[in-house]
Amino acid sequence: MDSSSYFDFASLATLKARETVKHPENAKAVLQKFEALFIDQMLQSMRKATVRSELFDSEGIKLYESLFDKEVSEELAKSGGLGLTKSLAQQLDLDSTSLDQKNLLLELGNRSFAINKSKAMALYSSQAADL
Repeated sequence: MDSSSYFDFASLATLKARETVKHPENAKAVLQKFEALFIDQMLQSMRKATVRSELFDSEGIKLYESLFDKEVSEELAKSGGLGLTKSLAQQLDLDSTSLDQKNLLLELGNRSFAINKSKAMALYSSQAADL
């Protein structure tokens, strides 16, 4: 297990300093850390929502649960987790599919249309040039 995962602010600063546009793998690492943080916050909220026994309500138990939740959230995010990293990467066009192969889904009323994203941009550019 990587002990430098959630307390290492230097690694976050390094990821932040890199050019994420030129290196999409850096952006995916940031998204993975975001997903781990999201899962950790969700686990903390679930723990607060449960009734606690006086037997297991010491500061040591709370510290253990906090560290355990952070480690579980890191491992979940690394293994695919909730799919949040993948979903955000797709929305930010960070996946490996080329622009020509991507389709854009348009919804008009109750009907959906899938169009090629690059062709739609070319059509829009040509119509804008005519104005």
